[in-house]
Parts: sequence; C-alpha cells; structure tokens
Amino acid sequence: MRITATITLLFFFSISIQAQEKTDWFNLSFTEGKTAGAEVNDALRLIGGRPLDTIIVAVIDDGVDIYHEDFEGKIWTNSGEIPDNGVDDDGNGYIDDVHGWNYLGNPQGENIKHETLELTRLFRKYNSQFEGRDAESIPKDETKAYEKYLSYKAAFEEELKAIEAQFSEYAQLAALYDGAQSFYRSEAGKDTIEARDIAEWKPESQDGEQVKSFLLLAEREGLSDYLEDGDEYFTAYLEYNLNVDFDPRPLVNEDELAVGYGNEMVWAEDPSHGTHVAGIIAAVRSNDKGIDGIAPNAVIMPIRAVPGGDERDKDIALAIRYAVDNGAKIINMSFGKGYSPQVELVFDAIAYAEKNDVLLIHAAGNDASDNDEVKNYPDGTIGKRKSAKTFITVAAGGFAVDDSYLADFSNYGKKSVDIIAPGVEINSLAPGDKTKSQSGTSMAAPVVSGVAALVWGLDPGMSAKKLKKLLLKSATELDEHSVIVNEEYSPLSEYLRNPGAVSALNAVSDLID
Repeated sequence: MRITATITLLFFFSISIQAQEKTDWFNLSFTEGKTAGAEVNDALRLIGGRPLDTIIVAVIDDGVDIYHEDFEGKIWTNSGEIPDNGVDDDGNGYIDDVHGWNYLGNPQGENIKHETLELTRLFRKYNSQFEGRDAESIPKDETKAYEKYLSYKAAFEEELKAIEAQFSEYAQLAALYDGAQSFYRSEAGKDTIEARDIAEWKPESQDGEQVKSFLLLAEREGLSDYLEDGDEYFTAYLEYNLNVDFDPRPLVNEDELAVGYGNEMVWAEDPSHGTHVAGIIAAVRSNDKGIDGIAPNAVIMPIRAVPGGDERDKDIALAIRYAVDNGAKIINMSFGKGYSPQVELVFDAIAYAEKNDVLLIHAAGNDASDNDEVKNYPDGTIGKRKSAKTFITVAAGGFAVDDSYLADFSNYGKKSVDIIAPGVEINSLAPGDKTKSQSGTSMAAPVVSGVAALVWGLDPGMSAKKLKKLLLKSATELDEHSVIVNEEYSPLSEYLRNPGAVSALNAVSDLID
C-alpha cells in the first residue's frame, strides 16, 4: 500500500476534523481567559445577589432533549395545559402542548426527521410542469414560470455536482483509513486499533512508517468520529436533501389539521442541534453536570420546526407566533436557507413578534458568503427591504482575536449582519445527558440569546428595541481589527454592520452604572 500519493487527502483531513472539546469558553472574558468569550462569568460576578426576572427563550430548532439532566428546572411548562389528556385545555389551538410544540409530526406520534432542501422542492414543482419541454413550446403566459424552472434546475444541478465532488473526496479518505487499518492489522498482528499499540509498533518498511504516522494522526484527531459523522451527512444529503422523489410532508397533514398540526413531542427523532443550542443559553450553572449555560434566569420553550433539511416557511411562521402568544420574550433561530417561497408568512410573523415586544436572534449562516449579496432567510427584513427593529443577525467568532477571528465558515454582511459572538468549538449539551463540541453561527446566535436573557432579567421593563440597541452598543469594539476573508485582509467593519463582539459584562455594566 502506497501512502505517499495521498498528501492532498491528508491536507483535506487536517482542515476538516473538528478539534477536541474545550471548556465552555464562551463564558470567559478577554482578560479572564485570554479568549474572545462573551464575558458572562464576569457579568454574573458583577450582578452578584441582584434579582433576575425569569425570561422565556423559545428555541425554534430540531427539538430539545428536555430530559437532559442539565436542564433540570430550565424547561418551560404551559401551566394551562393538563398533560396527556388529549384536550386543548388552554384553548390555544394545540393539544397537550405542555412543554412546547412539534410542527414536524402528527397526532399518531409519527415524526419527520429528514427533509428535502427548499431548492429541491422548488425544482420538483417546476420540473413536473416543464421537464422535456423546450423554450419554443412555452406559451407566453408561462414564460416567467419557465424562466424560474431553468434557474432552479441550474442551481439544483450545481448543488448536486458539488456534493457529489465532496463525497468523492470523503470516500477516498474513508478508503485510505480502511486500507491503513488493514495494513496495520496484517503487519502488526493486531485485531484492534489502539493508540498505545500503534505508538509501540515498529514497522519494518517505509510504507509501514507512513501508515503508523497516519494512524497516530487519525487517532489523535478523531478521524473515526469524523468519518461516522461524514457518512450520516452525505447519506442525508444524497438520499433525502437532494432527492426529488423524497417527500415526507404528507405525514404532517396540515391541510386537514389547520393551525394545530403536529404533536407535543418536542424531543422527537434526534434533537442534537436544538439541545446544543438550548444548552448554551440555559444549561444549569455550577451543578457539576454538562456545562454552564449563560443565563441562570432563562427557561427554554422548545419548538420543533427544523428537520434534517430545509425548514418550511409555514412552520417557521407558526412557530414564531406560537412563541409570542405563549410568553416567550426571546426567540432563537439557528437555521436558515437560500430560498423562501412563502417568505411573506415569515415577514408577517416577525412583524407580529416586533409588535409584541419580542426579540428575535438569527444565525447568519455557515456558507462563508456575504448575506448582502446572497440571501439567507429569514434575513431580518419584513418586506420591501424594511428592517425589523427587534431582529439581530449573528456571525461566528473564534477563540482568539487574530486575523482568523471571523470564523472561516461564517457568513457576514456589512448591511445585514449585526454582531459577532463565539461560534467555534463550542461545548454544550447533547441528548442522553452528554456534551459535545460543535461549530457554527448556530452556536453564536444562542450566545447572544443567552446574554440577552441575562441582561433583560436585570431590567424586565426594558423594551426589545432598547435591548437590541444596548447589546449592539455595549459590544466590545473591534472596528479596526482586521480579518482575512476570501484571502483578503480587511477591517471587521467591512463585514459587519456593528463590528463588535457581544459582551455580557459591558451590557450589565451599562445597566448597573
């Protein structure tokens, strides 16, 4: 087996695997931990014994493991609902919504896990109308629809081609790892792969030395976990997200059930993402379990509306309205997509939240793209480019304030992205009383949500608009700090509307002073 021909794959491997878990560094301060944390620990020390009002934070996501030991006492309960009696006791249109709602299921307890991308749905819709037809056969009244079809078709084929290319690289890496393991077992006479045994192995050939170096690197960086995650990722993308023949939506049957479609199973399927997000905001502090969440006064209202694929506009609009109507003051939205065919529904729901003094916090996205140029919905507007006044969009920052501070995956936008927060290697909760490390603007948004809940608890009479202004104004100023984006070195002010890092300490200091 020759290893020398795989240098490019090793490079791909080295930049793709997440680093090992760190502590919940997002709580640290610039001075306390020499990190670009949100300065939560210092803020809580400054707050001291001052009382904090409870703030309900709705997490619209893929669900939350409400039974995680580090959420004890931190999950919202609908006091007007009697559990499991099959009756809408409080008359809000939802039966047995004791801890929130799941828009991705039905009353029989069946639930959607995977979904298509919105692009796939749009391509499927127009493809059924225009497949096999040429431009000359299209009547004038169908011209605009045909142009949309061509646009969606090109975008879909480009997306499919890109994911297939990525899968090819992944498959080569997986084959390389399997080959290296087989070589080691044969040469070393071992049935298992253990780091200590590999280190003590004394190969008798150059190939063996290369295999040894590769396997030690693989063990150190957790390659087997990466490959397992990669297998799930590519399976989901190719079998579900980009599969025009896959449509799980009939399971929900919302046309028959109207507003209250779904069920109460906010923990359904695999709520890994939402559990991680909720943990950042509200995991119990100082209990020697899990992590320390940001806001000791926050309770989580789980709303399951984001499947393994693109969310539906109708679900998101109803989820926002559900959160508002049931008392949430902050709504965390760690999701996004490039197409939003029923965007007016979401615009109206955001306007409804604004009218009812609710703060919405949204992840900027993880495509390393400019949101001013490429849409990531919801985009903080409510129609005709009118900005929502209680909407904050968050970019992801790294561990240190250096030229790589703006995470290489993070979206940005001088006109559309408001603030930056910790979003790299964030340790938080995982289903089954576990923790794990994840990176993304999905992690940065709940950092801001947690800080917002903490600050609002100090002054519950403050309006959502004023809170937004306070969070942006009190952010640690980084106007002149330069970062590398697309191989260009420019000030952070070129990439964010408000070039600052969210700071709980600064916001609390402004309130107390």
